[in-house]
Amino acid sequence: MSSRPSGISAVIRPDTKGLFRTALVGPGGTIRKAFEAMAQNPGDRPRRVNTRWNIAYTRVDLPPDEGTGCWKLVSISNEIYMIVTDCDYVSTRFETVPSEGLVEFHFVLEGPVELAVPRPEEPSLTASTIMACHQAPGVVYDVRCLPGRFRMISLYVSPKLLADSFGFGAQSGSPAERLMHPAVGAMALVEAATTVGIVTALRDVFALEFSSRRDLMMTVALMFELLSLTTAVLEADPVDSSSGVAFTERELAMFARAQEILSNDAGGRFTIADLARELGTNSTKLKSGFKLLYGMTIFNYRNHHRMTRAMEMLSDPDIPIATIAHTVGYDHQASFTTAFKAHFGLPPKEARKLAAPLSGGGSDGRE
Repeated sequence: MSSRPSGISAVIRPDTKGLFRTALVGPGGTIRKAFEAMAQNPGDRPRRVNTRWNIAYTRVDLPPDEGTGCWKLVSISNEIYMIVTDCDYVSTRFETVPSEGLVEFHFVLEGPVELAVPRPEEPSLTASTIMACHQAPGVVYDVRCLPGRFRMISLYVSPKLLADSFGFGAQSGSPAERLMHPAVGAMALVEAATTVGIVTALRDVFALEFSSRRDLMMTVALMFELLSLTTAVLEADPVDSSSGVAFTERELAMFARAQEILSNDAGGRFTIADLARELGTNSTKLKSGFKLLYGMTIFNYRNHHRMTRAMEMLSDPDIPIATIAHTVGYDHQASFTTAFKAHFGLPPKEARKLAAPLSGGGSDGRE
């Protein structure tokens, strides 16, 4: 599962960097192992611990050559874990997530949001959907984050705590119940619209600096507030089979293959129907599953890669812009120029001028 990709190539190379699990305990590591590693050997990472309530916070900074930003990790009694991602990655990040019996709630943040009482001095974030999932034992999924800005909050919670403290999943046949009890060999996945209350709590989490013990307790309060609001939203969803989805490992691999094909299809050779046939599925399932897993439509994902490929080609002054347009699937240069400007905010000719110093050459004016 990859949320809202924001950069270039999704091709996984042997030297591709991982995310927080890999950074702390290596490929295939679990959240619990990552937190254990920090407790045993925090090094010089900023850390706060409250032994009375069994709460721990650690900040893991990205190495300078990998980007800017950090992951902030908080745990409560080994039953609730929160990961705050505030990173700008310079290269693709990839991680395989093993099952460890936790229900996951993911909130991807982007752009400004208008609240009832706007407070512009605080972070302005939008979380358009809640993505919740739960793997059956033995099921794994992949996370892929492309280069660029990535802001996200994830909660990982033991099902027993959700049932005992929130009554979550008690309604038979509901999406929440299916989320709590994924089918053997499958991953249950539920998506729901967020609320102003949830976005406000997410914004408040991002505003915390963990500069005092009080910040640690405030974080715990916000984590429980997020869980209360989120479980209420998911329980309130209509009892509708389309509200809860389960993907088998084969299907998860199929969607990953779709992502790989699209990443290498800058010219738009594959239509959605072609891609569905290639993968042995139908267009409806491909479109809905892809958006649910990767946070964007197939069209937007492909367009991102087309524009990125075009930007790469513009750095070579010997390639005419008309050739670039054709390479990335546009029959007319004017249409390409319009799409490129909409994506990057400047036309191809201006982008070429900016890229020329980086490539060590100059533009020869080719269009």
